[in-house]
Amino acid sequence: MTAVTKRSLVSIRAKNPAARIRLFCFPYAGGGAVSYRDWHKSLPADIEVAAVQLPGREWRIAEQPIADMSALAADVLVGMRPFLDKPFALLGTSMGGTLIFELARLLRAEGLPAPTCLLPFACGAPQTPESKIFHTLPDEELLDEIRSFGVLSDELSTHPELLEMFLPILRADCTAHEAYNYVEQEAFDFPIWVYGGLSDDTVERDRLDAWSVHTQGDFRVHMIMGGHLFVDEMPVQLMDSLARRLYESIG
Repeated sequence: MTAVTKRSLVSIRAKNPAARIRLFCFPYAGGGAVSYRDWHKSLPADIEVAAVQLPGREWRIAEQPIADMSALAADVLVGMRPFLDKPFALLGTSMGGTLIFELARLLRAEGLPAPTCLLPFACGAPQTPESKIFHTLPDEELLDEIRSFGVLSDELSTHPELLEMFLPILRADCTAHEAYNYVEQEAFDFPIWVYGGLSDDTVERDRLDAWSVHTQGDFRVHMIMGGHLFVDEMPVQLMDSLARRLYESIG
């Protein structure tokens, strides 16, 4: 019998052994690695984009989604370990921003290499409360709220069987993010560069600024044209700024 090789949860569409830095990218609630599939086309070749797939979606669809942020960080770290062989940065959008924070703490706790920088997108600092809670909403209300962000494709919205598969993933992600148990720890040494959308009315500017307490290094907030999911629009301003910050992080 031929053994089935399990696919890695790290997807690198344009592998470059000579890359100067690897950029691990984590999705927003309900999203998957596909969110970052074209990023390699808009960033320099020596920045290797590594999209991280969370359980319950795309090629990990057979796995149960995880509704606890600490457990989710532990899950992805298992698959990331072979990819920590060069300088790397952690980028996460919305829920993914909280995930990279917890992951950075886990890396430190296990004595593993630290990221060169943390890049939370459209995500308030983990010690600040969310202005609205989604994971306790009834299914239809939850879907209505998510539609307003533009997360649901037309195909997904019009197929009840797909929505039935999507809802547990979305609810687990929202639960992990909104019920995150923040515990105060020592600040990181590496920079934290936060990105927010100028038209995003879901994350207040003071919650972006509040990330500053988590680093003893450089801290900046960059405001980008767009709403909560400006990341999906891949504006040139974002990609140019991101490349500059990544090069800065490796000196």
